[in-house]
Amino acid sequence: MKYGIQLYGILGSRHSGIMEILRELYGLGFGRIEVCISLEPVPGMEHIIWPLEWFEKHAWEIRNIGLEVISAHIFTDKPALAAGRLKRLAAAYGIRQFVFKTPQERTSEKMQEAALAFMQAAETLKEAGADLLLHNEAADIAEHISGRTAYEHMLELCMGKAGAQVDVGWAYAAGEDPEALLRRIAPLVKSVHYKDFCCGGVKPVQTAIGGGDVDMAACFQFARAKGIPQIIDQDEFAGEPMEELGRGLDTLNGFGQIRERTVSYLNTLDVETGEVRTLRRFDRIIEAPNWIKGENRIVFNAEGHIYVFDMETGKETLIETGLCDNCNNDHVLSPDGRFIAVSHSPKEAPWASRVYVLPAEGGAPRLVTPNAPSYLHGWSPDGAELSYCAFREREGKMEVDIYTVPVEGGDEVRLTHGGFNDGPEYSPDGRHIWFNSTRTGLMQIWRMNCDGSEQTQMTFHERNNWFAHVSPDGKNVAYLSYRKGDLEANEHLPNMQAELWVMDADGSNSRRMVPMFGGQGSINVNSWAGDSRHLAFVSYGLVPMSFT
Repeated sequence: MKYGIQLYGILGSRHSGIMEILRELYGLGFGRIEVCISLEPVPGMEHIIWPLEWFEKHAWEIRNIGLEVISAHIFTDKPALAAGRLKRLAAAYGIRQFVFKTPQERTSEKMQEAALAFMQAAETLKEAGADLLLHNEAADIAEHISGRTAYEHMLELCMGKAGAQVDVGWAYAAGEDPEALLRRIAPLVKSVHYKDFCCGGVKPVQTAIGGGDVDMAACFQFARAKGIPQIIDQDEFAGEPMEELGRGLDTLNGFGQIRERTVSYLNTLDVETGEVRTLRRFDRIIEAPNWIKGENRIVFNAEGHIYVFDMETGKETLIETGLCDNCNNDHVLSPDGRFIAVSHSPKEAPWASRVYVLPAEGGAPRLVTPNAPSYLHGWSPDGAELSYCAFREREGKMEVDIYTVPVEGGDEVRLTHGGFNDGPEYSPDGRHIWFNSTRTGLMQIWRMNCDGSEQTQMTFHERNNWFAHVSPDGKNVAYLSYRKGDLEANEHLPNMQAELWVMDADGSNSRRMVPMFGGQGSINVNSWAGDSRHLAFVSYGLVPMSFT
């Protein structure tokens, strides 16, 4: 997941070496930055608030470091007059958010004057595909006008033309529940800034992200659900700045794994009409539905176990899997329906996933391959072979490739070389293995012969595409798709803005079927019904977190 950083604080902690600082941030793990740009001179602050001309001179150098400038905090008293220059900036460098502070003088006249200027500027920026956002300080939240915060009043005056970049730290320092603020103005929120404060003393003390009192997890889940930029914005440092920013980044990455407040929805899609039916809500995480061919029953995994869901009664039944009590979302039914293959990791070694086979009604599992980690995805139509994604170290480097192995066990065969390769699944006629690979940059859908020959790219659009599933009649291929830039090409994270796509088996006629909140767990394994018309998938929701 790519997180951003607002440069004001880190640049202010030093007085030279801008490019060196940016390289350190990239090395730390930041992929995006919000810059501060002035359209009028700001004496003594040029190192922190860059003159527009300086940014234009160095913009490509910044891009070559690997950093994407996603937003610019603009310092000007005349946003409407500056909008033309900012429009050209958006067109030239792909900046999509321009951020302004609300006026410090909050008389009715000044606020109306500012709102008119913001709306004028917003209309101009919209022509370049960019948004104008308003950023809150503590004073914007502490002061109330007509029963609401001055910040919300300003947004209302802008009549939906200006979006909101919410600084949750300043909101908290002003006595506001950040999550409540985010949810009150949810349709307008386009970016979340993370500041953190310890508020037990006389005045709030800014600290590293995760080190204070702000309920960062609640704010994170809000931002992740909306799929909007998340930006660390730390102005003050008690210790070494890069170390503190690194801890903040670790905090956000840790929140990315929080799923205790996730609810799951088991759905079906009619690919001909586009109709979606939600079969049931589960107050826990379920993943990876397999539709049992010829039946109204669906297999899924939850909390390390495998279950069968009856679509007619709405009941679920546990499949006894013996020692395989920590199954992940990579499980496949045999072509004759008599067996199920699972990927299981010992709880004490979660990365040591291995492939097992057991009776479909439950029973003692049999180890297929001792090599780990191995993540199952396909069972050949003749029942003789399994395909899986595996991590193997070669010459000190970890490589991720597609392998096959006989169902009865034996030597694994490596089929791919280069890039990150995952999701191998056989076509119904047994001629091909479909998979996804990053070898051309983004994650894309590929197809190869079952012996690994003729590896051919099948999708080309500017998105990250995962887990191709061929319909039983061989005519359609469903896959999961993420927006470019939301995550790294080799990531398939949970609780993201994702989409379910279907294309013809020759790679033509790709069409988006369902936008959803999902990702990891939604459609990891083949979930087509036997009629080749219906498809099962899991979407997710977040239970709001209470602020304390």
